[in-house]
Amino acid sequence: MISYKNTSKIIIFCPPKKVTGGPEALHQLSNKLYELNYDNIFMYYVPQRQNAKAKNYDIYKTQEIHTFEDSPENILIIPESMTFLIKKYPKSQKVIWWLSVDFYKILMDYRIRKQSFFTKFFYKQTDKEYHFENLPNVFQWAQSHRSSVYLKDHNIPENKIDYVCDYINPIFLNKNQVINKDLSNKTILYNPKKGKKEISELIKNSPELTWIPIQNMNAHQIKDLMAKSLLYVDFGENPGRDKMLRESVSQDCCIISGRNGSSAYYEDLMIPDEYKFDFSLEKIPAILEKIKDVLDNYSSHIPYFKTYKDMVLSEETVFSNKLNEIFRKDIYEN
Repeated sequence: MISYKNTSKIIIFCPPKKVTGGPEALHQLSNKLYELNYDNIFMYYVPQRQNAKAKNYDIYKTQEIHTFEDSPENILIIPESMTFLIKKYPKSQKVIWWLSVDFYKILMDYRIRKQSFFTKFFYKQTDKEYHFENLPNVFQWAQSHRSSVYLKDHNIPENKIDYVCDYINPIFLNKNQVINKDLSNKTILYNPKKGKKEISELIKNSPELTWIPIQNMNAHQIKDLMAKSLLYVDFGENPGRDKMLRESVSQDCCIISGRNGSSAYYEDLMIPDEYKFDFSLEKIPAILEKIKDVLDNYSSHIPYFKTYKDMVLSEETVFSNKLNEIFRKDIYEN
């Protein structure tokens, strides 16, 4: 169990200037801990850069730190992409937040590969990298159900895994918002950075349909576009619980997805199986048939996404409650 005291520093490690789901979650964590009246919350950017905080995250309260003491009182929040830091700070309490499980081995192998021959000769991987060792001051947070499965598959006991999921940008969370759809809007939204091969095949085989990539937009623009649209299609890898899937359902978009990564698990993508497809060229006609049916009969499909939407809208509250549970102050503290 993490031991948090008034004198503890919570230090959140984060890559600089990155605007993706993982860095946003790390900035949200800082902001939420401040909202919950915790003190000594700091962002530590690796590598350190000037103006390291992306402007997109100005809505989140953070304070940057450049040095700190390796101390048993301190709590370091480390994304799975930076597990090389685990053994660098042996005294501190450390939390690995598994935001994107696929990055762990990819980046660990990359760090080994990029070294010079001389460095490799003296580099002891077991001394530098984390390999799921049972270290007493290392704790695990799973951002998705898929992450928890991954950790259990690597022999992490269930009682040492906390489920800590971030939430979508607060811009999408206005529960009093009334969304009025234009049922004549037959455009299809997609993220051009994800599932490129699959989406390109679907577009090639549906010249009669209009596909709109979500790109070069800020959160307000994305929200407005989703609020006007009926359908979001996603065949990406989804190593964690994807932000854009959650954003789309918050704006009452129906979803058609693949079964890659976390999308395969109902716990992470709570939509009926009929809207999930194992992509193959042979299944393109069935996928396109489903897309057209959703566009033509939106009103009969959207009720099946209410469970997922309700879950997404509750994530911020669940996040707050979980943080209070994890960082409760030592009742024996003077």
